[in-house]
Amino acid sequence: MIRLQSIFHSIKKFTLGYGSGLVLLGALGAIAPSTAFALYIQIDGVADIKTNFSEGCSSIKDLASQAERQKIDVVLFGDLARNSMEFGIKPFERIFKNITQGPSVLDRGASGFIAEIKENDRQFERTLLIPGVETIPFYFWSGSNYDKNLTAHNWDKHLLVFGMDSTEDFEQLPLPNSNFSKKYTHELLNNFIIIGFIFMVTVGAVYKGYFRKFTVPLMLFFALMTLNNHPFQSSPFDPYHGDQGMEPYQNLIDFATSKGALVFWNHMEIDSGIGQKGTTMLETLPYPDDLLKTQNYTGFQAVGDNPIRQTEPGQQWDQVLMEYLNGNREHPVWGFGGNDYLCENQKGDQLGSVRTIFLVRERNNDTVLEAMKNGRMYAVRQSDANRLSLDEFVVEDQKTGSQVTMGQELVATDFPAIKLKLRTIQGGNKTAQIQIIRNGALVKEETVSLPYELTWRDVGVDRKESVYYRVKAQVSPQDHLVSNPIFVKFSDTTGMDIASAPAPEPSPPKNVMKKPVVPPTRSVSQPEAPQVESLSGALSPTPPALSEPTLSEPIQTPAPVPQPVMKEPSMAEPAQPTPPFAELPPGRRLTIMTDGVALKKGPGTVFPNITKLRKGEEVSFVRRTNIEFNKRNWLVVKYRNRSGYLWEGVVKWSEAQQDADLLAEETIQQ
Repeated sequence: MIRLQSIFHSIKKFTLGYGSGLVLLGALGAIAPSTAFALYIQIDGVADIKTNFSEGCSSIKDLASQAERQKIDVVLFGDLARNSMEFGIKPFERIFKNITQGPSVLDRGASGFIAEIKENDRQFERTLLIPGVETIPFYFWSGSNYDKNLTAHNWDKHLLVFGMDSTEDFEQLPLPNSNFSKKYTHELLNNFIIIGFIFMVTVGAVYKGYFRKFTVPLMLFFALMTLNNHPFQSSPFDPYHGDQGMEPYQNLIDFATSKGALVFWNHMEIDSGIGQKGTTMLETLPYPDDLLKTQNYTGFQAVGDNPIRQTEPGQQWDQVLMEYLNGNREHPVWGFGGNDYLCENQKGDQLGSVRTIFLVRERNNDTVLEAMKNGRMYAVRQSDANRLSLDEFVVEDQKTGSQVTMGQELVATDFPAIKLKLRTIQGGNKTAQIQIIRNGALVKEETVSLPYELTWRDVGVDRKESVYYRVKAQVSPQDHLVSNPIFVKFSDTTGMDIASAPAPEPSPPKNVMKKPVVPPTRSVSQPEAPQVESLSGALSPTPPALSEPTLSEPIQTPAPVPQPVMKEPSMAEPAQPTPPFAELPPGRRLTIMTDGVALKKGPGTVFPNITKLRKGEEVSFVRRTNIEFNKRNWLVVKYRNRSGYLWEGVVKWSEAQQDADLLAEETIQQ
């Protein structure tokens, strides 16, 4: 208790209630009977948020403050990188031009944008702030001012870029009408050299006095042409040569990913791409097929203010995922929720109306971006504060007990079992339509009352080919959820290694770590009807009954639910019964039961890691804390003369210690 009190006093701006809420998120936010899901905590995020750096109404600080009041854990900004439209007079279109320009990150300064986000990220304890920009990689002109039909096409075809925090990288984004760049000089140099050579010839002619009435105007003409065709353009594509297809967009994707950034297609089903900017007409048609035409991007907006058709069975998302399964695409494509926020209550905008829920092991910027990169997230549209919550979504091989969750792959030796738990975070009676989609086909659909639990064994799957499963749930068009896929490949070899969960994430750099969260002094046991809010406002998930449901039928869990006896499926059970750790004296040896176990600085998943332990390593028992997780307590242990915390669900009484105790007992009896 003394140690806990000292921790409380050492953390600034944390009250007891606030610290308790954070720990309860770590303890309850992602509890499920499967290790694959229980490895993570769920944190709420909003993406594509614009500030007054571009077209938004609020400052970065005001938005961070608003997000903290609404218990939003992550804000991913999406200010316009460049907001400049230019129409020039040929052949000097880059010199004599009309410019329509709005505020943007590059206009106000990328360095200031990044610095302000990082400074506020340090100041706000609860909410993580991650820089991002929305880009306009290309547009092209048709019509003319003379005919009053001048139209800019594809102005609203956008890509979001996250995870890039270098000022130079922002400034070098391949966008039209942006900063000078040396990246494309080799592509543009030929024209520049030819025109420049002609210019030098005319300069020589004027110097020699040849036909000056003719050569002087010619010299001036080619001087302007040389300047107009300089090779230091921000993009190799201009808007004066018609539609350039996917090349400008793939070019931006390739540049951003080369810098370690994540790239997402945004609002591809634009309802009305017909508009006006000044006196110029705008026309952007829906572009969902661009998912199939581009490569190596991270994902797309799967949830917005209205249901997105690309997420329907068999549409472009499924087609892209099938390309991945068939080996025609290097990476899967993930869905996220785009808030597309400008101003509160303006044109219906509400911060947090669309959210992306990230599954992470620790709360910091790096783990959020890692979850985005690997598809460990789902997206929700909420009509009110009582949003849908996905408390479990795993695929299990019941022969081996191996399980995986979103963004991961299972090697199965049997028909896969899909386990699903869905509820509303504030409870109440809601009816939802649930769909399970396998390889683009709707294989199961039910209308259920929430909360709902399902275990369904897919005996109809063809185990000759790899598959994926994803889930959709809808209460109404304004209240729905879309998960990311889980992949399964099959093997007849029961003894082979099973891909159950990824290796633990490395500890993030200290400069991006949030201050550690303080645990509550009371125990966090698994309640029959949990009523504690997590960081996201979500209640802790309701545990299932101990008995295994019939796999062929859905199981609807009534409330309240009997307390379960939790079993860790991916961890080998000890050969002999393990005595209660509370009864062990200090110094007893405990064995690590699985690879990648984190020795923590505190009793909870939100605390920083001290080190990672391998299966079979031993630690010394010091004491048992009163902090529970999944009905098992956190232990204080020693490892190589370093004290730390381990969850008792990942250790067992050492076999060597058992033998020593038995020998001692026999000696006493003799």
